[in-house]
Amino acid sequence: MRFDNASVLFFLLASGALLTLELLRHRAPQPRSGDRYAELAALAMLLHPLAWWIADSLALQIDLTPLFAFDLIAACAIAAAAAVEVPTGKRLVPTVILVALVASALAIGALQLPLQGAGITAPLMSAVLLCTIFIGTAAECSRNARLHVIAQGPVSLLALLSGLAAALQLLAGLLSVTAQANEVYGLKLQTATGVAWLLVKLMLLITLLKLASAKRAELSERLSRRLVAKANTATNDLLVVMQAFYQLPGNALVTNEGGRILFATAQARRLLAYPEAKDCVLEDLFLAVQPSGHQLVRALFEKPDHQAELMQIRMTGIECNGQGYHLLQLETLPFDFGMLRGLLVDSRNDAPHEATGLLDHHFAIAAMADGWFRLLDPVDRYAVSGVFWDKLRILSGSDSEIAYLENSIASANQAQGWLRLRNGGGLSVSLRKLQTPDHKLFYRVHMTLVDDMRQASAHAPCANGEEAAR
Repeated sequence: MRFDNASVLFFLLASGALLTLELLRHRAPQPRSGDRYAELAALAMLLHPLAWWIADSLALQIDLTPLFAFDLIAACAIAAAAAVEVPTGKRLVPTVILVALVASALAIGALQLPLQGAGITAPLMSAVLLCTIFIGTAAECSRNARLHVIAQGPVSLLALLSGLAAALQLLAGLLSVTAQANEVYGLKLQTATGVAWLLVKLMLLITLLKLASAKRAELSERLSRRLVAKANTATNDLLVVMQAFYQLPGNALVTNEGGRILFATAQARRLLAYPEAKDCVLEDLFLAVQPSGHQLVRALFEKPDHQAELMQIRMTGIECNGQGYHLLQLETLPFDFGMLRGLLVDSRNDAPHEATGLLDHHFAIAAMADGWFRLLDPVDRYAVSGVFWDKLRILSGSDSEIAYLENSIASANQAQGWLRLRNGGGLSVSLRKLQTPDHKLFYRVHMTLVDDMRQASAHAPCANGEEAAR
């Protein structure tokens, strides 16, 4: 088999372009699935034509027939690249029949060495060896084509090309025998056979790259299915754990380090009247929250029927995967007006222009924070009655505004109004109606001084033009 310098150069350039494109496509690390065998086959197929082109370009008179051994290596690598993996992870190497054929061919070539001198390196023996190994490669690829799923097409094509390569090598062996009868005609046929051999090798290289790409896709899909299965299993386990924790017979909340609520048990949700607790903080669920000891918090909760209920929250720190969480256990406490006063009034740190307090069911002042005394002590000192409305009438001369506020809280659970003070300022008054477990009413009041008369007039519910001008 002889080669033409131009056809060898075309083969080398085309093969180099294909390998470069493949390298650029898979620059990132990819799961390897038989890529080493495909790379070995591609490299082995390039070495003999490359050596021929170098020798022809430099006019070196050397025998390159022994370099056909690299095509032998390429055929074995093609068979290994086409093999699939069994579930145990072991790769099915070329069959024992293929190995026996190669060993037999090498043994015959070794026996011919004393007889013909050249032995294995003779063109006839190299063609016989290549024909034998490619027949075994075609058989191995045919066997594995039935086992592949995604890569069945490239493996089948490899089997077909291996059979074509075996037939071509058989033809090359016959030509080497008949070349002595007609040397000129034999050289032309050998050159044509060499060009056909290069085309077959180029097609083998293209199919190998397709096979490597298909097996990478197959491995990626297999890994994806495995990851999805593991994720589904982990999700199902997490759902089971969450459902079990959700059904725990206890009032418990779970918060992150920032205090955001992540989870609430079913009994805690029932206790808190099924609130939207996720991503909320304690201040969103309770009217008042006050620390009362080491990892203890007292809180005031308003039921849907506006009944006040006192609770104690026990906090326990939990660390999981380097992140901190808190387990909050809710306990209901007996109603105590002194504790209620401590939560709503005594614990308040009002600004100088604010006042907070509690009123009983007769609207008499039950407790006031320090802001009341800072702001209204002179008025309170001269007030005859302890009723809240009488205090407001001393501050404001507009009975309509006070009557509006009084009527609003009588018919609703919350009321807010603006009073125009006698000194020209404004006072924002906010009332919230609550009841004790024995159904006695009390009111939470919050007042804020507003010096801007125009803002007070704009928000006064009952203000009219004549009163606003006064």
